[in-house]
Amino acid sequence: MRRRGVLALPMAVLAGPALAALPDLSFRVVREGSEVGRHTVRFREEAGLLEARSEVRIEVKLMGFTVYRYLHETVESWRGDRLVGLNSRIDKNGTAGFCEARLVGAGLVLRGPAGEVRMPAQAAPLTWWRKATLRPGVPLFDPRKAIAVEPELRLTAVAGGTRVVLVGGEGAEVLYDAAGTWIGFATTGEDGSAVRYARA
Repeated sequence: MRRRGVLALPMAVLAGPALAALPDLSFRVVREGSEVGRHTVRFREEAGLLEARSEVRIEVKLMGFTVYRYLHETVESWRGDRLVGLNSRIDKNGTAGFCEARLVGAGLVLRGPAGEVRMPAQAAPLTWWRKATLRPGVPLFDPRKAIAVEPELRLTAVAGGTRVVLVGGEGAEVLYDAAGTWIGFATTGEDGSAVRYARA
């Protein structure tokens, strides 16, 4: 599958009822068989508010020289099944980007390099840890750029879990176990390299 922004979405996946019991997640980012970074998601729940803190760190080297460096940090705040706040910062080879989201009245307001975007209150970031986000009917936005996205989602039951394939634009394949926990990810980098996640 083709994905333009190599590993750019740090990106999310459980439904609301089990929020307090979410285990932290850690993956090795593997490119063409070699580990090039880590993607972690750490959770904290307090007074009914769930915080998901994601961090992606990638460094690709060639003959001892760094040819690609990527850092993406995202903090999501959820109350039940509703996103109430998000702060995201990205640094790709020295080029910075950001996204901020907040619940305002009956909608979600995004702010990014291109200005403000208003979305429905049920909108969610295109991150991988939260399986309930990746289903038809949920308005999605890119937490790197603060823009709405509309990927085609194909959900398939597989042995012991679910596979979600994102078709079009930044394609990806995301795997979840029977409990809805994120367990795998695969994509194709902008240079054509095969990229996958392995549980750390």
